[in-house]
Amino acid sequence: MPTKPTLPDEVTKRPLHFFYLVDASGSMTGAKINSLNHAIREVVPEIKSALSNHPEVQAKIRAIRFSSDVEWHIGPEAVDLEKFVWNDIQPSGRTSTAGAIRKLVDALDIEQMPRRGYPPVCILISDGFCTDGEDEYESAVAALDSIPWGKKSIRLSIGVGNEGEYDEEQLLKFCNQPEVGLLKAQNAATLVQYIKWASTAAAIGASAGKSKVHEDNGQNVALSTPPQPVLSDKGDVF
Repeated sequence: MPTKPTLPDEVTKRPLHFFYLVDASGSMTGAKINSLNHAIREVVPEIKSALSNHPEVQAKIRAIRFSSDVEWHIGPEAVDLEKFVWNDIQPSGRTSTAGAIRKLVDALDIEQMPRRGYPPVCILISDGFCTDGEDEYESAVAALDSIPWGKKSIRLSIGVGNEGEYDEEQLLKFCNQPEVGLLKAQNAATLVQYIKWASTAAAIGASAGKSKVHEDNGQNVALSTPPQPVLSDKGDVF
């Protein structure tokens, strides 16, 4: 049979994977988790808008929930952006951040990810210190740094609450965007703003990045400048 011709308006789509690593420990109870749930529910139209000029990008989303245990909140199969529905997280327990990073490492394994795709977007959101132990955290980040898609991914960290409530050094080790650094959200409005910015800026940056896992091991994306924290009244502060 003759090969079907490719129409001029047909676009070859390549996947762009989003991973949200969400702290669901007990300390997130209240305004923190409510703001996070609200932000991720609203991020879908923001990502769609950011990618509106990139029809070649097929966005897919997963989310890892971590507290005393680590679970797929959305996954393990990636969900197309158009079909993505966020179910609110109810927090409890401790803060197994290292366990969440280990699950991300498994998902980013070269055998689990497409050979050709845009740099994955990985956003870690936490308000506490990892309770898995310092050595385990260091080991988990080292494992992430050792795999091709771990190196090439866009990794951002958002610290929730006052600076003394979370381990800034740990969260910075996850982040591989030194020009951005740690995004510090001390109130609900800023947390919502940072989740939306991190998602949309990374989507645009990733869509311009190299699409082969083995093209190089260096950073190949550039992000826009993060917005300034939102000023709010004391009632909005975590």
